[in-house]
Amino acid sequence: MAPPTPAGHSKHSVEHRLSDLKREVDAIKRLLSQASLKRLTIEINRQELEINELESNLHRSL
Repeated sequence: MAPPTPAGHSKHSVEHRLSDLKREVDAIKRLLSQASLKRLTIEINRQELEINELESNLHRSL
């Protein structure tokens, strides 16, 4: 069996990172009722921007 290609590995890494970030966003949203709304909103927006950038990069590489 041939070893995975670097592009395939990179795609897997990006998809894994996207999954991690989406879980983090969900966790932060759950914390909204327990902590500073303003601080968490900033963090959510930062992570959503990172997710969007990673998704764009993933789609460009396909």
